[in-house]
Amino acid sequence: MVEQLQEEQSVGKLYMIEEIDAENNVLVLANYIFDKRSKVVVSDEQIEYYAERFDDALCNNLFLFVEFDETRGAIIG
Repeated sequence: MVEQLQEEQSVGKLYMIEEIDAENNVLVLANYIFDKRSKVVVSDEQIEYYAERFDDALCNNLFLFVEFDETRGAIIG
């Protein structure tokens, strides 16, 4: 019963923001552990938010991660 509930819940995995295409509002996400890449279309507000955080991360030699739900194709955190 518990396993079934866990499977039904949408669980995201951490993906690194690899690239930002602000012109087309697309984030390129990568999960190197599972050798996966995904492109996600986001709103104007979201692309601006992620672009600012991405630039800050690059300046500080950090990586920026988001929680991505593969089944829905959406960023959840």
